[in-house]
Amino acid sequence: MAIVVVGNYPSEVEAQLAQAVLEANGISSIVMRDDAGGMLPSLHLLAEVRLGVHEEDSDEATAILKDSER
Repeated sequence: MAIVVVGNYPSEVEAQLAQAVLEANGISSIVMRDDAGGMLPSLHLLAEVRLGVHEEDSDEATAILKDSER
């Protein structure tokens, strides 16, 4: 199963909030960040935190996240 990025966020907290919205709607997701496995947390300043879902859930997840932004 392929993972598709459905959102980019400036912080891990914002990505986790979006993840909670998806989880509440029955969609599993993963928060992906580039921080050297937690050893260099300051690396998040260089790259956004990504939220990924399984490819088959991507359309529904995108719609849910769009609706939650209102």
